[in-house]
Amino acid sequence: MITRKKTGKIPFRQILAWPVVFLFLILPGKELPAQFFDGADVQRYDTNYISIYKDELTTRVFLSHKQNSYILSEKLFSPWLQYRTSGQYQIGIGYTYSFLTLNLAIELPFVYEDRQKYGDSRYLNLDVRTDFRNMMVDLYLQWTRGYYLSNYKDFPELAGAYTGFPVRNDIRTSIVGINIQHLFNSERYSHKASFLQNEFQKRSAGSPVLGFEAYWMLGMADSILIPLPLDRSDFAGGAEFNQADLLSVGLNGGYAHTFVIKERVYLSLSSTWGIAAGTCILNNTATSELNRPGLSLGVTNHNQVSMGFNRKSFYTGISLTNFNINQNYSFKNGWFKYSTINIRLSVVKRFKLHRPIRILRPDLWIF
Repeated sequence: MITRKKTGKIPFRQILAWPVVFLFLILPGKELPAQFFDGADVQRYDTNYISIYKDELTTRVFLSHKQNSYILSEKLFSPWLQYRTSGQYQIGIGYTYSFLTLNLAIELPFVYEDRQKYGDSRYLNLDVRTDFRNMMVDLYLQWTRGYYLSNYKDFPELAGAYTGFPVRNDIRTSIVGINIQHLFNSERYSHKASFLQNEFQKRSAGSPVLGFEAYWMLGMADSILIPLPLDRSDFAGGAEFNQADLLSVGLNGGYAHTFVIKERVYLSLSSTWGIAAGTCILNNTATSELNRPGLSLGVTNHNQVSMGFNRKSFYTGISLTNFNINQNYSFKNGWFKYSTINIRLSVVKRFKLHRPIRILRPDLWIF
């Protein structure tokens, strides 16, 4: 008889299966294909609250400002070292059709914050968002290089040594993650109407939100992340490290609501909070010293605000998205936080198509 030794570790295939199990728990099995691909004939919605522009091409021109933060804290919500990127201003174009959205943006030339003062930050972002009738799926891939210590004046030992912000062009952060959320009142509330503009919210409505999320976050630098002569004894047990690997898997929930005035002016608010189990590994690459405290706690927060003026074929408005990942080093001390904030001004025009784009309408050719 062959026996297997119990290692106490969760098989990797079980971890991969969690999102699939989550989907089938919250979605009725008979309507799964139609819910995913907006099959309005099966997944019903209240036409007194929502209009859907399924066969119209939604195009947009936008201006945006984005900034990331990488924060080390001794306690949750009590920032200690606050590293920030120099702000990035972008101009872009995009479109939404059916379930697919594509945006392309470039940095505005000659419009950026003083790089002599804040350093030269570099970004590589791939955010793939797919909103179905009652499901939102976000895939994150973000890489950032170049930060400055924004609160150095809070430390007397640093304030006297610098005449400007300490610049750390060697700090890099990477985020890979997925967030799957279910809307419980998708018959009357449309998240697409506020943030993708290929639907129309006629009356005020809201919906509870429940989701599953998983993230891997890496922060590293060429030298120690906590600069000398700062006292690091109260953070992560005094460990010296220039690389922090964090893994977080958990659930989130919250509420989203859109207020509509005369079917023209709207204000949309959405906030979700999550709690997760995870782990954090600190590495000093110069000495090959690793610190593995074991299981730890993670807290996430995702906020969205959008307001604007909406007509049948035209939209203009402004939106703000704030995304935060907090991961505990251990249950005793030390929190790592990655935060991004994006403000966008958009002008949108919808075009009526003479015939549907079948390749982008899976509900027409798959089922």
